[in-house]
Amino acid sequence: MRAAERAVSDDSAEAVATRWRAALTRDSSDRAALLGLASLANLQYEFSTSERLLAKLQGPAGVPPDGWTVQAQLGLYNLANAQGDYRRADSLLRRAIASARRIRDRGSEIDAMAGFANTRGATEGAAARSAALDSLARLLPPGDSPERASYLCRRGHLQAALGDSAGLPLLRLGLAMAERAGDRRLAGTCLDSYAVAHSFLGRIDSVLPLMDRAESLLRATHDHASLGRLYSRRSDELQSAGRLGEAKQALRRVLEEAGVSKNRERYAFAYGGLGSLALRIGDFASAIDYFGRAFALYDSLGQSVGAKIARRSQVWLQSVSGDADAARPGLHAMFDAAVREGEFEDAFFARRQLAELALRRGELPEAAAELKGAEDVARSRGLEKEARSTLGYDHGRLALAQGDLDVSERYFTDYLAGIPADNRLHRYLIRVRLAQVWTRRGNLERAEREITEASQELESWRASLGDDDLRRYAFAATALGELDPQGPVAQVLAALVQGGRVDAAFGLAEQRRARGLADRLNQADALRENGMPAGAPAHRVRSSTAPEIAAALPDDHTALLEYVAGAEGAPTTLFIVARAGVRARLLQPADTLAATIARLDALLEAGENAEGPARFLGRALLAPAAAELPPTVTRLVVVPDGPIHRVPFDALLLDDTVPAVERWAIGLAPSAAVAATLWRERPPGPALGQPLRILALGDPAFKDERGNVRSTESETYRSAFDAKGGLPRLAGSGNEAREVARFAPGGAEIRLRDQASEQWFKHAPLDRFRVIHLATHALVDESSLARTALALAPGAGEDGFLSPADLAGLHLSADLVVLSACRTASGVAVTGEGIEGLTTPLLTAGARSVVATQWRIGDRSTIRLVHDFYEQLAQGAPVAEALRSAKLVALHRGAPAAEWAGFTVVGDPWARVAVEEPRPAALSWWAVAGIGIALMAGAGYWLTRRMPIGRLG
Repeated sequence: MRAAERAVSDDSAEAVATRWRAALTRDSSDRAALLGLASLANLQYEFSTSERLLAKLQGPAGVPPDGWTVQAQLGLYNLANAQGDYRRADSLLRRAIASARRIRDRGSEIDAMAGFANTRGATEGAAARSAALDSLARLLPPGDSPERASYLCRRGHLQAALGDSAGLPLLRLGLAMAERAGDRRLAGTCLDSYAVAHSFLGRIDSVLPLMDRAESLLRATHDHASLGRLYSRRSDELQSAGRLGEAKQALRRVLEEAGVSKNRERYAFAYGGLGSLALRIGDFASAIDYFGRAFALYDSLGQSVGAKIARRSQVWLQSVSGDADAARPGLHAMFDAAVREGEFEDAFFARRQLAELALRRGELPEAAAELKGAEDVARSRGLEKEARSTLGYDHGRLALAQGDLDVSERYFTDYLAGIPADNRLHRYLIRVRLAQVWTRRGNLERAEREITEASQELESWRASLGDDDLRRYAFAATALGELDPQGPVAQVLAALVQGGRVDAAFGLAEQRRARGLADRLNQADALRENGMPAGAPAHRVRSSTAPEIAAALPDDHTALLEYVAGAEGAPTTLFIVARAGVRARLLQPADTLAATIARLDALLEAGENAEGPARFLGRALLAPAAAELPPTVTRLVVVPDGPIHRVPFDALLLDDTVPAVERWAIGLAPSAAVAATLWRERPPGPALGQPLRILALGDPAFKDERGNVRSTESETYRSAFDAKGGLPRLAGSGNEAREVARFAPGGAEIRLRDQASEQWFKHAPLDRFRVIHLATHALVDESSLARTALALAPGAGEDGFLSPADLAGLHLSADLVVLSACRTASGVAVTGEGIEGLTTPLLTAGARSVVATQWRIGDRSTIRLVHDFYEQLAQGAPVAEALRSAKLVALHRGAPAAEWAGFTVVGDPWARVAVEEPRPAALSWWAVAGIGIALMAGAGYWLTRRMPIGRLG
């Protein structure tokens, strides 16, 4: 077995296997060769081969055990252990121990007891692991050996986990002994444990460098199972350091190593870690999914840690989602169980989360008592100093809420001093809190300087990151446990506005906006400079000040409204930018509006009377802007935030009676800087002799229509669509595509049924179309990007689901993309980014403006509005004006708001699209049908056949 380990570590496995196979050829009963080959197969994760060879080694049932039999049992244990199946591993070890004692094989008993300490710890906790290690210690002979080195490293790890610093010298002894023995695998695992022990004992600076050393050894010896465990621990460290993007990368490595080593325990850990990351950015749907996968795997492996994962994740979900009534009893139960089981970490976590809940509810004495309880838990483990450091941020927030600014400043300053320079996210959050302290003192100059420097430091770090996920987490994460990282920022910006520092507050608000989109647009611009078509629009996005945005407005008739959503009591700030400059108004906290916004959307979509919420939100969100703007302003660009992303602004009532669509043409933009960029850099018109071309895609042939077997690869999307009603055919969307195509002066390409395929769309030269119209089903999950897609026809190796990433990878030169499907304007609201769904990727790909929907739409009502929209475009109206005119036509003919208010334009609302009015001789299909209805006595039959079919939302 040692020879097999050396062979794998030294890359000589094939030569050694050849020698052992030759030995078996000479003598099929050569049990040493059988054990060697079985061990090699196990170490190379060929588990079925290993198990077959070990069965031969073990011999027939009923034969008295000998040394080879015990080694076979230990080999089978190693198989189960390598796959994380501790229940089976524990059973095999019990048999191996009994057999070893029966034949007095002390060496095999030592091996079995070492494994027993591992399985006992996983299935029964720290106390059982300690008892097993005590038994192992009594068996070990004196002197150096790999077995003693392994024992010392396991014992040292356990003691450090229990808060005993005596674990460090034990780990050093074990590591030195492994190195003297030349066992690089064992040295790598000891180094990993040594790193984790430093983390347990608060010696953070040493952790990652030690892990780097361990990784080198484990990588060199091809120990993928141990690498999976190491990356798991690395992700924990990176999460606690606020380096969440890097933590996600580490978890990806866990999944890769788990795939190689076939270790279900590592898969379970990775899913648990991904669930934690999802929670930090408010993606509750993904968190629930990941935690569910983790628990199912842990439960299948018989690990008690699975119950703890489930317990912690459930109460954490309840806590961060704001369900305090459910979270509080769960946290108390978690604390009681942790005390019974001696789980210091869970007990500390429960107390700290209880303090967070109390603080959030304004129950300050209870918050103080819970923080003291957390300190008491730490004191019981001799970690009082480390706990005070960890809880410094919580104490600072408590003092701030109590109005004790000197104490709050001291806590935050001390906490900041202890944060490593590379922990940029935590440093940013603390400096924002210090800016809050300065605003409460009335020193706005100091507050502005603090938050400006903090923002610049975070942005500088963020810009240096080379991965989209890393950059996304830089702004989006709640790294210190708050429900919403936007709350403190909103408080400071509101204070600056109240103090007359409006321009500075606007600049700070813009600095956090749509950073990922700006990065991708700039990257696309760089690609164009290096070989992309010269006619493609350039997007050079830069941060813009209030005067720059005002100067970039297309005309005196246009204004920009930018909201900063307040949370946890912070007022919402509304910036109103016109040619004359920027003004600001403070509104009520946006989180107090969320329920009314949801109610308005639900009533409008259902076609019910929504005057109450429309009137309330009109007063809350638009009336302050109307009071500041002159009547000459007829166009609004809205940059929403938080729950305000869900507001159908056209349907809000002004003066309690007039829909906003009657006064303004309204469009949305992800940030003022992106909008200004689109205004500054208008794309060229069609080349001479090349009139505008339209791509019109509709009525795709969905897989389910033909009864095909579902693809495992697309199961996530399919289950999500099924939950919304499946994928019924949209015959009317084909007529819609034909109608749109008639407006193309340079001709159109119409793609229907099987031709409306994902494979064609992803590989066609789409940059030759200036208008792209997609009429199909869509699914947009407002809690998870993993369940967002457009549905096209499958085939040629594609499943038919066009993801946001697929859209972002396209190369477009379109003035206009129309997503004529349900809820395509919705998506996940990401702090610092805005809505991430289907519209943002299209802007990334080169679209200038995107028309999308906020709720379910129907075939018959949609085609009428679409025709009116394109008709207005043909008359020279910009996109937002054309859409407004089409809505007004619908409104004045008595159509309910459900048919028109959900359509919106994102990007540049004032792009002009050179479509042309269809020739009079070619009446549209719906016009012909209308004439037929008037002339035919059997109109009821036609109407029955044309009943609207809803498109998925």
